[in-house]
Formats: sequence, C-alpha cells, structure tokens
Amino acid sequence: MQNNNKIKILIKCLVSVLVVVLFILGLYLLLKNSGILDKIDDIEDLKNTIRSYGSLGFIVLFIVQLLQTTIVPIPSFITTIAGVLVFGAWQCFFISILAILTGSIISFLMGRYLGKGIIKWIVGEKKFITLEDKLTKGKYVYFLMMMFPLFPDDILCMMAGVTKMSFKFFFFTNILTRPISLLCLCFLGSGTLIPFSGWGIPVWIILLAGLAILMFIAVKYQKDIENYITNLSQKLQNRKKNKQKNEQ
Repeated sequence: MQNNNKIKILIKCLVSVLVVVLFILGLYLLLKNSGILDKIDDIEDLKNTIRSYGSLGFIVLFIVQLLQTTIVPIPSFITTIAGVLVFGAWQCFFISILAILTGSIISFLMGRYLGKGIIKWIVGEKKFITLEDKLTKGKYVYFLMMMFPLFPDDILCMMAGVTKMSFKFFFFTNILTRPISLLCLCFLGSGTLIPFSGWGIPVWIILLAGLAILMFIAVKYQKDIENYITNLSQKLQNRKKNKQKNEQ
C-alpha cells in the first residue's frame, strides 16, 4: 500500500514537471513566432521590443529571463541590460531575480524527474560526466561553484536535481548566490553606479584591467581552482560530520 502511494506521488510529480516543461516550450514558441527571440542578440532591439508592449513589458522581460535560465541559450547580459534601460536597475533586478529563481527551480525539477538524459542531451556526455564527478563530492561543491562565474549556473541547477541534494539546500544556495551577479549586472553593467563617461572612464579602465587579470588567472588556473573548491567542500562536509558525531 505504501509503495503504491509512493508511485502515485512520483507519477504526479512527473506529470507536473512535464506540464511545466510544455508550458516553457509554449512560451518559447510564443516568443519565437512573435519575433521577440530574433531580437535578443541586440540590446537596443530588445529594449524597443519590451517598450512596445507598454505596461505589459515587464511580462516580456520576465518570460525572456525565465527562458534564458531554463532551455534557451540567451545571453543574460543582453536581456538584463535591456531590462535596466526600460525599467531602471532596481525594478529590472526584482523582475529578473523572480524569473531566474523560478527558472532555477524548474531546471532542478527537470533534472530530478526527467533524469540525466535531458542534461546529456543539452551539454553532451563528456561535460555531464565532468560536472557529475564534481557534484558527487559533496553538496558544498555546488554552493561554491555557484559563487564562481567559471561554471554554468543554469546547467548546475539541472545537475543538482540528479544528485541527492535536498531541495531546501538547493533553494537556499540559489537565494544567496543568484542575486550577487544579477545586482552587479544591473548596477555596473548599465552604468547606473559608474557612468561610461567623465570620471567613470578611468574607473572603468581600472575595473576592466582588473577583470581581465582575474579572467586570465581563472582560465590559467581553472583546474587548481576547481580542486580547491572540491577540497574545501570536503573539509566542510567532514567538519559537519564530526560535529554531528560529537553531539551524539
């Protein structure tokens, strides 16, 4: 009787995820047929498209940000900056973070209930094996990977779904990590905090030079950084286990 209940719950969850996936595909086709997706490779075109919908423009931004977090490889820089130019930094941030967190949850559920096949289809067998190997070394690896821009956040959300990671830890991690990069993009990438003229020019030169150095270091020492993250995660995991043993 108990097994039958578990099967029924599993079937309901699977059906729910399939419905959500079909809904996402429906949104994709809607934007594709309306021509919006053909304009997302240019900030000015996307900005004008969002504005053309008037008071409903925030829905367009929400859908676009949701899609780029799930199944459509849309550059988040373009969608976010276009949103800032229309709504301003703070309003764009709140619309985008709601869409991104929703998309992250959908990606997690897709991984959990649709299995590894969908991720292999998206990223390929080799990339999947590499990410799976890292995530199986402890849930804190996921947290640390989400903190660094070297890793594909959206794919990691799907990968988290195929591991034994609890939804609670997954959601907590995304609540902490996702807003950081989005805030930087909304306020720095749009010139809201540091203008692209006047006194902002030398500041940007310094920031871009520093970013270039960091990117060079990140690429050159990527393996070392990944190993450091893995080792740090294992230490945190072992510390937690030791603490639990001492409490017992």
